[in-house]
Amino acid sequence: MRKHPQEPRYFVQSLARGLHILQALAAAGEPQTLSEIAKAAGVTVSSAHRLLFTLEALGYVEKDDATRAFRLAPNVLGLGFAYFRSANLWQVAHPYLVEASRDHGETFNLAVLDRGDILYIDRVKTRRILSINLEIGSKLPAYCTSMGRVLLAHLPEKEAREILAGSRMERFTERTVTDPERVMEILRAVRARGFAVNDGELAVELRSVAAPVRDAGGRVVAAVNMAVHASEYTREDAELRLAPVVMEVAGRISRALGYREGATGARR
Repeated sequence: MRKHPQEPRYFVQSLARGLHILQALAAAGEPQTLSEIAKAAGVTVSSAHRLLFTLEALGYVEKDDATRAFRLAPNVLGLGFAYFRSANLWQVAHPYLVEASRDHGETFNLAVLDRGDILYIDRVKTRRILSINLEIGSKLPAYCTSMGRVLLAHLPEKEAREILAGSRMERFTERTVTDPERVMEILRAVRARGFAVNDGELAVELRSVAAPVRDAGGRVVAAVNMAVHASEYTREDAELRLAPVVMEVAGRISRALGYREGATGARR
């Protein structure tokens, strides 16, 4: 379980444990038993039982009486949709992703940084490229994804290093870069070029290109990517043909958010 490094006297452990329970159920993607949830959330079985009882009473968790397994309840969706309703980013970006997907016949995604992961907040897909099922709310490691590298590249270097140091650098394919120093080199190149390419590092069948989305103050608040099947586009295609498309889409979203060239709020 993560420890909160600042103001520990204000940190409510029971609330944190309850949120870890919800996160464990969300990550599993299917009903889980009491012991499975306890293990995934890093709590004791007795603690998990009390927390699940409370979450069930509040309508955030449901229990199947036949299997005695737990799953997330619809009330959790209410929290997520409330966020999207209040988030100007999603509302502004969605029409541009729909238009880009229609014009180019490929999948376009929008993500934000969530510690060492990227969190998908929009996805307009034309087909299923990966064997894993990605939807709004899905997370992937930032260090080996195109959107993650764009978002990490625009953090202060110290902060990016801290995130990488806390990430489990798993090798998904033989191409996955897991050396933190090599990733930092890649991030510097991404920042200089204005886009990132994932060339089979998450899955051999995937190539993707991502570019940053900026707010009115110039701060990078999200990343957009175009995900394609590697059999249809070479690395050169990604850099020369797809990157300009993605940068244009990201630029249009940024301008719709109020960004103008020369804004000084970008993080360094």
